[in-house]
Amino acid sequence: MKIATYNVLGLTGYPPQEALSEVGPLGSEKHIDHFVRVFTELDSDIIALQEGVAVRQIQQVAKRMGYFLATHPSPIAWPGHVLSRFPILESRTFSHADPCVDVPPFSRTAGASLVQINEGERLWIVDVHLHPGDVELRKVEGEVLRERVEALLIDTPNVVVLGDFNSEVDEAVHEYLRELGFVNAMQQVGGGIQATMDTVGIQTHYIDHLYFSPQLATHLVAAHVVRSDGFRHGGPQSEGCWVHSDHLPVVAEIDGHFA
Repeated sequence: MKIATYNVLGLTGYPPQEALSEVGPLGSEKHIDHFVRVFTELDSDIIALQEGVAVRQIQQVAKRMGYFLATHPSPIAWPGHVLSRFPILESRTFSHADPCVDVPPFSRTAGASLVQINEGERLWIVDVHLHPGDVELRKVEGEVLRERVEALLIDTPNVVVLGDFNSEVDEAVHEYLRELGFVNAMQQVGGGIQATMDTVGIQTHYIDHLYFSPQLATHLVAAHVVRSDGFRHGGPQSEGCWVHSDHLPVVAEIDGHFA
């Protein structure tokens, strides 16, 4: 089974002015068809997205792919989505607006989706997008995330925490997950952490990650950052040159039954 995480920049492509001129306006038939092809190319059973789009748009994508869908709203403007070949039994949202706080924890998005793999096999997919600029707020988000994940582990030991962490693996949120026994897929079976933002014109960042709970980690067999045509280009930036997003997807594969 393959599981992917991908920050999709609102399905605008990057840079948007180049991409949208070719694939058409947001929500158009051509635009939806394009991103159906993009997600299909990932060849993954579960795809978690960050910086998503309005529910009706992603529903069209999911329907054309034949995937189940859960959406986690954003308190501001960046919903998350989980596309799954397997039924989604339940979803929980961790990101909520606070009338007393301009930027609450998980101001981008955070939530969990319970996926039924088959009879007796379920797993939680925890899709997060942490704050991009505030280290202390990311620490708070990490503390909340740890509490939520501990609760999910009581339900099933099969938990994947993935998404745009906006941080490298030396920050608190990563340490919290390691304390719970979670394993970073790229470190375990992908040859080490690799950049997930390094397209021309973007600073290099190592910020998109997949973490697997201890039971699932024993079934990890492979992980990689997707760098194929359309996902990444080395530049130089020129008219008509664009990619699907400013981030690169990360895909991990697990093997065998894990109930």
